[in-house]
Amino acid sequence: MKDIFSGIPATVKIYETDGMVLDFEAKVISCRQMEDGFGVVLERTAFFPGGGGQECDEGQINSVRVTRTVEKDGVIVHVTREPVEEGITVPCSVDKKERMRRMEHHTGEHIFSGTLHKYFGLENVGFHLGSEYVTIDTSGPMTADRIAEAERLANEAVRRNDRIEILFPDSKELEKLEYRSKKELSGRIRIVKIGETDTCACCAPHLLYTGQVGMIAIISAMPYKGGMRLAMLAGDEAVKELRRRQNSLKACGEMLSVKPNEVPEALGKLKESLEDVSRERISLIYEMCESKLSNQSGRRDFRLLVCEKADARIANHLGETYCKDVLFFLAVFGCEGSLKYVMKSEKTDLKSAAPLVNEILKGRGGGKSGEISGSASVTLREIEGAAETIYEKLKG
Repeated sequence: MKDIFSGIPATVKIYETDGMVLDFEAKVISCRQMEDGFGVVLERTAFFPGGGGQECDEGQINSVRVTRTVEKDGVIVHVTREPVEEGITVPCSVDKKERMRRMEHHTGEHIFSGTLHKYFGLENVGFHLGSEYVTIDTSGPMTADRIAEAERLANEAVRRNDRIEILFPDSKELEKLEYRSKKELSGRIRIVKIGETDTCACCAPHLLYTGQVGMIAIISAMPYKGGMRLAMLAGDEAVKELRRRQNSLKACGEMLSVKPNEVPEALGKLKESLEDVSRERISLIYEMCESKLSNQSGRRDFRLLVCEKADARIANHLGETYCKDVLFFLAVFGCEGSLKYVMKSEKTDLKSAAPLVNEILKGRGGGKSGEISGSASVTLREIEGAAETIYEKLKG
C-alpha cells in the first residue's frame, strides 16, 4: 500500500478536531486498485482509520460502500467495493450508529479512567472497546464499594456536561502538562482534555461534551493480574442493559409474588427451602437404596444396587458399609444411556480388575485398589447379568 499511494499529500483529519462531523464533502484525489477492492484517498476526511482501542469507520463515499479505513504515513485510505471517480468533490457519510456507539463508550472510558486516576491513584493499564462492552484493566485491586464510588463520580462528571477539548501542545507546553498515556510518545501529540476529570493522549474521535455520554455503568468486575478487569457500558447501550436487568428483576418479582427490591430476600428464602427439600430427597433416596441392599441377604457374595435416582455420594457412602463382608459392592445409577457406576471391595484389587469390569459394563473408568468408578453403557436389564459375570470372573 505504501508504494501505491506514495507521493500523495497527508489527509486533513476532520475527526481530530470535531468527532461529531459525520456527513461532509471532499475532493477525491486518488482511487487505485487494491487486492480487496479500491483505495480511495480524499483531500479531507471524517473517517477514523482506527487506533487508541477504537475500530476504524465504515460508511459511504458518493453512494459507494466503504468497508474499512486505514492510514499509512499520514494518508488515509478508504477501501471501497467499487471505484470512485478522481478529481471530483463527492458527498461522504460515516456510519452514524456505530461511530456514536464507539464515541459514547470511548469518551465514557476516558471519564471513568480519569476518575480512577484522580480519586483512587489507579491507572488504566488495558483497554478494549468490543462489540458488546468496554473492558478496563486497573493497575490495582478495588472493592465493590470503591467501584461503585468510582462509577458515581464518573457519572457526576457526565452530568456536569464539561466541554471536551482537543489540544495539540508544542514541546514546551507538553512539558508542563500532566496527562495519561500508556506508552512513550513522540512527534505531534494529540491531547483529549475533559474538564478537571481527565487529560489523556489519544488519537480517536470523541464527543464534544460529557453530557452526550448519557451515563456510565460498570456491569461486572473480576480480579485480573493483580488488578481488576471491569466491564463498562456507556450511553444508549448502558440504558438498554440496565432496562433489561430491571425487566428481569421485575419478572422475578412477579414469579415470587414480591416487589422487585424484595427479590434478593425472597430468593434467599427460596434457596433455603430448596436446600431443605434436597436434603429430604437425598435422605429418602438413601433409605430406599439401603432397603434394596438389606433385602439381598440371599444373594451370592456381592451386593448390587441399581437406582436411577442415586448419585456417587450415596453410592460411596453405602459402599463403605456393604462391601465389608462380600467380594464387592457395585452401584449403578443415572439414566438409561448415561449410567454411572461405583464399585468397592476390601477383598480384591479393583484397580487391576478395572479393564475387565469396564469390558463387561461396556464402559470406561478406573480408580484405586479398593474403589473404581466410571460410566456404563449396558442397559438397566443387563446390569444383573453383568454383575453376575463380574462375580464369576473375580471370585477366584
